[in-house]
Amino acid sequence: MINGYAEQFLDTGWYSEATLYYKGYIYWHEAQTNDKETVFFVDRWKAQNEENQYYHSILQSDGTLQWERVLEIHDTDLEMIKKRFLESAIYDGKTFWDAEKELAWLDEGEPIQSS
Repeated sequence: MINGYAEQFLDTGWYSEATLYYKGYIYWHEAQTNDKETVFFVDRWKAQNEENQYYHSILQSDGTLQWERVLEIHDTDLEMIKKRFLESAIYDGKTFWDAEKELAWLDEGEPIQSS
């Protein structure tokens, strides 16, 4: 993993608003918990990577961000959610472990307009 350690990401980052960059896309990881369950999801959108340190979201010409949900898991068991996440081929058809060496843990910069 670029800019971090896989173990650190899998300890806390995978469910706490982490942003990973992979092949032209940001993958936003987040979990939300209520009294009944935890919902974990990963959204992705087009982005530009700046020296493996920052990313810039690519906005549409109308200034909006076009994103898609590539994974959503509902469960009460966080370990089961983590297992299902690790088995999901969400990074351009690859699992976390298949793509891990190319995933960059980045901070956000200012969005840019699409040309």
